[in-house]
Amino acid sequence: MQARRLLIIAGLLLAAPAYADLTDLVPEDVLKQIAEETSGEAAKRNLDTITLQHRMRASTQFDNATAHVLAMLARYGLDEVGTLEYPADGETMFGTQKSRRVWDVRSAELWELDEVDGETVRVRRLGDWSSVPLSLAQDSLSGDVTTTVVDIGTGRSDADYAGKDVRGKLVLTSSQPGAVANLAVRDRGAAGIISYAPNQRSAWWLEDDRLVRWGHLDSFPAFETFGFMVSLGEARKLQQRLAAGEEILLHAKVDASHRDGQYRFATAAIRGTDKADEDIHFTCHLDHPRPGANDNASGCVSILEVARTLNALVKADILPRPLRTIRFLWPAEIEGSIIYLSQHNDVSRIKANIHMDMVGGGPVTKSVFRISGGPISVPSFIADLGYEIGRFVNAQTEAFASGSTVDFPLNAPEGGKEPLMALMEGLDMGSDHDVFFEGTWQIPGLYLHDWPDRYIHTNFDLAANIDPTKLKRAAFIGAVAAWFLANMDDDDVTPVLSLLERNALARASELVERRRHLDPADQAAVTDIHFAVERRKVHSVEPFATLDGAAHDTAMGFIGQLQDVVNVPQPANIGGANRNDTVYERNPDIQGPMGAFGYSFLEDKLGDDSLGELSLRRHEGRYGSAGQFVYETLNFVDGTRTVSDIRDWLTTELGPVPLDYVEEYLAALESIDVIREKTD
Repeated sequence: MQARRLLIIAGLLLAAPAYADLTDLVPEDVLKQIAEETSGEAAKRNLDTITLQHRMRASTQFDNATAHVLAMLARYGLDEVGTLEYPADGETMFGTQKSRRVWDVRSAELWELDEVDGETVRVRRLGDWSSVPLSLAQDSLSGDVTTTVVDIGTGRSDADYAGKDVRGKLVLTSSQPGAVANLAVRDRGAAGIISYAPNQRSAWWLEDDRLVRWGHLDSFPAFETFGFMVSLGEARKLQQRLAAGEEILLHAKVDASHRDGQYRFATAAIRGTDKADEDIHFTCHLDHPRPGANDNASGCVSILEVARTLNALVKADILPRPLRTIRFLWPAEIEGSIIYLSQHNDVSRIKANIHMDMVGGGPVTKSVFRISGGPISVPSFIADLGYEIGRFVNAQTEAFASGSTVDFPLNAPEGGKEPLMALMEGLDMGSDHDVFFEGTWQIPGLYLHDWPDRYIHTNFDLAANIDPTKLKRAAFIGAVAAWFLANMDDDDVTPVLSLLERNALARASELVERRRHLDPADQAAVTDIHFAVERRKVHSVEPFATLDGAAHDTAMGFIGQLQDVVNVPQPANIGGANRNDTVYERNPDIQGPMGAFGYSFLEDKLGDDSLGELSLRRHEGRYGSAGQFVYETLNFVDGTRTVSDIRDWLTTELGPVPLDYVEEYLAALESIDVIREKTD
């Protein structure tokens, strides 16, 4: 029986094209005009300017980068160019994000000292904020100390300090400064921290010992301290000398403080016509340390290039003004988006969000470009639209790289000629799109990004690593998606439903493969949920156009037939004592994700000890990470799903998870009033 079903699915797949013709959705002349107008070089020039700034949230240099964006938007002639301002005071709560104070650095240096002819002299500089801002951990505060250094390894357990006197000394650690501050500074009296924490793990992790990683301390400190960041190569040299019994004398001086200030986020629009009160939204995040080229000057200049491109075509009467408004925002990562949405006067007008974070990494970065369509908690045809554009660009650029003549090489004269080879993904986390998708707001959209990038969050995330061709292609994908969504009307329903039908065939095949590892009860539940998602994708066209009865019935009939082909028998004991039928609903007064930026609502309200006991936060699934499990668990709370239903939805998307893990996590959320048991 299983083999027969697979053969039927294979036959259906063979009968359908591998991918649709993008011109079924967007006319070829529109694609051509967008492709020709989009400039990778213009985007790269803007990136060269932005990467000169150390763009910490609400800081002077963040404001300098914002000023450049605003100047370009004004030059490009965008509508509604301006800033949105919010207090950065360390107290105001914006949903689940506590406002963080401005971090001001005036100077910071770390020197090695030596005795020469009876005098203490500076012999070597290990850190200098003015030349390499990454050499000072974010949220470091003033200090001035001349002392020796002690190697504490990871510094995260009492054993790391056994037999070591760190009081009044600097500690050398492989951990982030914030991870050792309590044990080393608060509890044992260390004078400060020197960290050589590596950047995010990838196949190239720890290979380049020149890299200085972005370090962090607490944005809401209970005590003052500072941290310097050094490269792995520098740390190894210090460790060798210390292991040989040498005493190393250092002078660390930091002049830095927190102060109240303002978040200022650039915004602009291409005003719509008949549906101007509906927005198709673009976001990036403008903050991050200098140089921060791929992360995330690349995303910021790419949406800036989308703004320039589409506005230029509209101003020249090459394209008509869109039906819906296309709006752009340059916030601080995650916290800025939480602030923005929690303070928005009508979030319902945002019909989609296209987020770009790291979209320009050239070959040296080892980056792979990805188009993420979002979680199944927010199923939408917009994911399929993004994949369709991505497949089109993949096919055109691969043929171009292979020597064929194509209509859309999407090649920047100053850029590379490699194929894009974008991967198509569902849920992928780690940037502002998480906020828009989150259960509070449930705004569908796309997330365009690179991963991995061997230089992320380091001093080698340089403008020289960025490929103008890739910037052009990212901007093209975003611009085409936005243009279609901004103009979608009833005439577009048929091609969109046709696209969903073709993709549903492929997803059904994937379902059969994924569920074979599950027990019979889970196989049945996962199959039902899979097709519930397919039906919701059909209904997702309704905020954009009319889904008439005939089109609805045809689409649902196809999904029903497909489900009949791949259905599995329902086990006789699928319900009963093993199910938890408790239903929770969100507290509408608590808006946003549990993990924000520089502040965790969950940790703040629950406490470190209780938080550490939650099993779901350590659970890694077959298809998802612990972070994805906890994110989607709350997203699935909708006032109708039971706890067991939520567990089944998690299993469908991310892989099997014990019911008691889900029960425990939801109970923790209930204890801090994020969710409430529904009793009516």
